Amino acid sequence: MGVSSKRLVGWLRGPATGNSAMGVYGLVTAMVALFLTYSIVATFSVVVPLLSTTAIVLTALVVWVLTWAVLDVVASRTIRESSA
Repeated sequence: MGVSSKRLVGWLRGPATGNSAMGVYGLVTAMVALFLTYSIVATFSVVVPLLSTTAIVLTALVVWVLTWAVLDVVASRTIRESSA
């Protein structure tokens, strides 16, 4: 295990490794992604038979939950592999 992976595992074992912390990281990531791709999302919201704000909010929620799940799985696997 290299120095960088030891630092990563040490960071993941810190106080910000719980499910709620991964949710916050996922929320920040989702908001940045939505900010960067807002014009694309707004263009596609015309096709959906919903209000554009509803489509944008639903897209943000889906991206947030998926990002949260991926970050949580990666963090738990990284911690599990380092302890084995």
